[in-house]
Amino acid sequence: MSGAVDEQGAWLVAVAMPQEGELVAARLEGPSTVGGRPLYRGRVGARGLWLLVTGMGLVNAAQAVTAVLERLPRPAALLSLGCAGAYPGSGLEVGAAAVAREVVLADHGVRTQRRLHSLEVVGIPLARDRRGRGVYHRFPCDPGLVESLAGGRLATGTFATVVQVSGDPATAAVLARRWGAVLEDMESAALAQLALHYRLPFAALRGVSNLAGRRELDLRAGAEAAQRALLAALGEEP
Repeated sequence: MSGAVDEQGAWLVAVAMPQEGELVAARLEGPSTVGGRPLYRGRVGARGLWLLVTGMGLVNAAQAVTAVLERLPRPAALLSLGCAGAYPGSGLEVGAAAVAREVVLADHGVRTQRRLHSLEVVGIPLARDRRGRGVYHRFPCDPGLVESLAGGRLATGTFATVVQVSGDPATAAVLARRWGAVLEDMESAALAQLALHYRLPFAALRGVSNLAGRRELDLRAGAEAAQRALLAALGEEP
């Protein structure tokens, strides 16, 4: 149900494509435009919610969320919502939803003829955590948000954020083994890095639209699975 937003307690929810947020947007007001991107605002259950449509990929996601964080009151948390591809061995099928315990920048590193080496070989971290430790690829999600979203109902694990989507099962299997990941998406780790910079709790909730490495997509199934899981976590009937 729509209503006035609790600005102190609102979650900022970022989706890449409109269809990844249409069930949630129907419960909110708007859109207005911030940073050239559509933003819906309102309340779902007891939670103030902002839904931002960012566009696909790392740069679009980072630009859109940064614009909101710099122009509007500070949200209570940042959430990446949308579709993803499930890796072999994850046990996740099309239409399932999962919550990240960590997200990784899976394509970053040093490329040689034989393999992709991690950023640690460069020795320059992308960011530093609150203890001053270097962060290269792996961004942990907020444990409280993870438990709130998963609620013992959803699978949890590592999500790999990629620029190059897996084009065949063999490529998907390599990424799954390298990172111990269950899903791949194209935005979550960029948003996790932003959340670390702005000191915001972060989580990622994704619905499976395809098996990674296979291009038969069911975007609606993945988008609806993620949104229904979010609504359930907020105490709302999908």
